[in-house]
Amino acid sequence: MRKESSYAETGCLGHSAGCQDGSLNFPSLTRRDFLRLGSLGITGYSLLPILQPHNVQANAKVQPRGGAEVCIFLFLAGGPSQLDTFDVKEGNWTPQDFDIQTIRQGLRMPVGLLPELSRRTDKFSIVRSLEAWEAEHNRGMYYVQAGRILSPARLREIPSFGSVVAYESLQQRKESDFLPPFISIDMPTQFLIGNGMLSPEAAPMAMFSNAPPPFVLPESQRASFERRARLLKQLKPEEYSRGQLFGNLEQYYQSAYPLLNDPQSARIFNLDPSEKSRYGNSGVGNACAIARNIIEAGAGTKFIFISQPGWDLHADCYAGSADDKSKGQYKVCAQLDAALSSLLDDLEEKTDQDGRRLIDKTFIAAMGEFGRTPGNPTVNKGRDHYRYAGVGLFAGAGVKSKVLGATDEIGGKVVDTGWHKRRSIYPEDIIVTMYSALGIDWTKTITQTPTGRPFEYIESISPKGRMEFTEISPLFS
Repeated sequence: MRKESSYAETGCLGHSAGCQDGSLNFPSLTRRDFLRLGSLGITGYSLLPILQPHNVQANAKVQPRGGAEVCIFLFLAGGPSQLDTFDVKEGNWTPQDFDIQTIRQGLRMPVGLLPELSRRTDKFSIVRSLEAWEAEHNRGMYYVQAGRILSPARLREIPSFGSVVAYESLQQRKESDFLPPFISIDMPTQFLIGNGMLSPEAAPMAMFSNAPPPFVLPESQRASFERRARLLKQLKPEEYSRGQLFGNLEQYYQSAYPLLNDPQSARIFNLDPSEKSRYGNSGVGNACAIARNIIEAGAGTKFIFISQPGWDLHADCYAGSADDKSKGQYKVCAQLDAALSSLLDDLEEKTDQDGRRLIDKTFIAAMGEFGRTPGNPTVNKGRDHYRYAGVGLFAGAGVKSKVLGATDEIGGKVVDTGWHKRRSIYPEDIIVTMYSALGIDWTKTITQTPTGRPFEYIESISPKGRMEFTEISPLFS
């Protein structure tokens, strides 16, 4: 098994030792690895003193928007440069082949970098008034997934918002659902937040787009698999029930069996060369194509977390060109452009069994953990971490085509928040918006937890003190 790149070892996400292109090396997984990794969330959970959180209460009267059945969170790992992408700013630093054009009033796009998305601006909204609370990768990645400051005392207790979505969906699962409610694609497992104190079924299933799916069973191995499954079922419960840990592991194996055994798995997770080509022949392209298949299958998945590495461009961010998209900003933008534009097209074209367009039931958010330093590049010809301005893209589930917010002439300060709040938009607001679109009451609190401290779906305490976080309603109007 190849070793995953570690931020702690390298000092910077995406710049691993021996990796010249800024990419992360993801591991390949066997089916045994798949079961083992999937059970990590169960193991950590089982070691906590309270095994089933309960007393879930709503703290306020809110009306979630609803309408969405699944969410795709496309994490631009490392932090995209707002002024080189969806909040483009022109200066003496701007390469000519960015080909910045006015798409419509108030919207200029780097057509040379994002040609396909520039032609599809009617399919999504852009938010240019994002701010982050953190400006360091580990803490930033945690905040994006958990919506709160990292607390060492509660590290094993706090779930990701993807697991909260999965947890909320468990009561609605059908007997025919063979996919887990939460699937993560290409997020290194050392950075992926799991189910915390929530039930094992809410844990993410981690997979990687550059490795053969570990849960797709070749026909040549089906007889052996079924023989072993029969032997497992023949065991008496008391032979393997040795406490909550073994009970949770058994629950996990039982939930994994349909995924391993269902022939649809191969059709969902195996992509043909033409699909890979249309989606850009990249990790994020393959991940988006798989996400499309998952949504089309309608087999129980409610949250898909996709990570695209490579955005942490501290040096030579303008290396490459519109004709050579193998380096720098050109590379990551070309990958995102092909992947996301194809995903939007397919979800708009395909319908479910009830004739509903898949795009209308899918909420999509694309963003990083923070923005990049504005104005002229650094002495290393790159851009460093910057939390005071960032950009996000949102689509599907009723999201309109518009641009919210604005920054100053160098992309360094939010000068127009673009919504009803007189402040920038923070990660918590984005999570509230996602919960609302999925019909989840974001004011809920779990009052009985392992540490005894209530778990709020959205905390009202921020690094700036008490704040009221809310849905980004202008996206839908």
